[in-house]
Amino acid sequence: MFSYKKFIHLFVLFFTVFLLYHFTIWELYTSQIFGRKDNLYVGDLGRTSYQVDSLYPRALEYTLPKRHLSRADFHGQKIDMITMGDSFANADTGGKNPYFQDYIATDYNLTILNMRREPMNEYNSYNFVLYLYNSGWLQKHRPKYILIQSVGRFIYGRYARKFDFSFHKKPKYFIELLKKENSYLPKLKLINTANYKFFTSKLYYRFKGVYKSVYLLDLNTSLFSPQKFQNKLLITKEDISGISNAPSQAELVNENFNKLARLLKKLDIKLIFFPAIDKYDLYEPYITNNKLPKNNFFKNIRPLYKEYYFVDTKKILRKALQRGDQDIFYPDDTHWSYKASALIAKEMNNIFNAKKTLHEY
Repeated sequence: MFSYKKFIHLFVLFFTVFLLYHFTIWELYTSQIFGRKDNLYVGDLGRTSYQVDSLYPRALEYTLPKRHLSRADFHGQKIDMITMGDSFANADTGGKNPYFQDYIATDYNLTILNMRREPMNEYNSYNFVLYLYNSGWLQKHRPKYILIQSVGRFIYGRYARKFDFSFHKKPKYFIELLKKENSYLPKLKLINTANYKFFTSKLYYRFKGVYKSVYLLDLNTSLFSPQKFQNKLLITKEDISGISNAPSQAELVNENFNKLARLLKKLDIKLIFFPAIDKYDLYEPYITNNKLPKNNFFKNIRPLYKEYYFVDTKKILRKALQRGDQDIFYPDDTHWSYKASALIAKEMNNIFNAKKTLHEY
C-alpha cells in the first residue's frame, strides 16, 4: 500500500533530483548564456543552440579614431556617404568596433551617416533611396556615395522584384539601433526552461545535427578560436532556405541596382552594393561530408555588367580563410567579427581611389 510516508520520501527524492539537475546545468552551462554577471555579449546562434563551447563572450568596444554618424547625430552637416542595411550595418554583432562603417570612415577619412535598418517590407533600402530622391532630400544634402548592405540570404527577397521609381511614401520614422550589451537577453534564475532546452539540444545535435533553427556542422580545419569549438560550425537554417541558384534572380538584382545607379548618377552620387556573405556560404568548402546545397549568388552576379560598385565580401573573406585566419565570423553568431569588417574596408580602396571603370570591380 502506498503510504503517506512513502509519498513524502518520493516527493523529497524527486524535489532533490529536480534541484540538483537545475543547479548542475545552470552552474556549468546555461548561466554562461543567460546569467552572465560580466554582462558580455553572447551571439545569437550560441543563445539559440545552447552550444556553450561555441561562446565568444565580448564587450562592446570602440577603438577606431573616426566613427560614423547615427540619425540622431545628423543636423544637416556635410556627409560623404549614406549607409543603410540590416543587422550587419547596425552592430548586432556586438563586441569590438561592431560597425563596419567605422573602418571605412577611418581608412578613407569619410563622414558617414548610417540612416536605418532593413525591415522586410516595402521600406527596404532600395525604396528608401527612391524616397530620399523623390522627396528632394538627396538633392539637398548631396552625399558622394550611397551604400546598400544586405545579408546574402535575404537579397533575392528584397531586390529580385520590380520597383516603382515614383515611390515617395514618407516613412513614419527612421529605424535606428541603439545597442546595449545584452539588452534583449532575459535574465534567468537557477530554475528555468533553458535548463531543459540545453538537454534537449544535446539530443537533437547528437542524432539529427540540427536543433530549432541552427545546424551544428563539422569542419576539416580549425577556423575558430574557442578550444572545444575550433573545427565546428553553427549556421542558421535561413542560410540554406535563402539559397536560390537561378541565374535569372541574380540578373534581376543586378539590373535593379544598375537602374538605381543611373538615377543617382544624375546627382553625381555613386551607388555601392554591399552584400554580406552568409556564414554557411563562406565556410562551405571546409564542411566535412556536406550534403547541403552550394550558394551560387556571388558566382552568378560577378560576371554581370555593373554600373554600381559591387563589394565582393565572399572573395575577400575566402582569402582570409585560406590563410587560416580564425574568427572571421564569430563562432556563436550569424554575424562576422571586426576582423572581417577591417579586411573588407581595406579592399574597398579601389572604390574611393577609383582608377578603373565601374564594371571592372
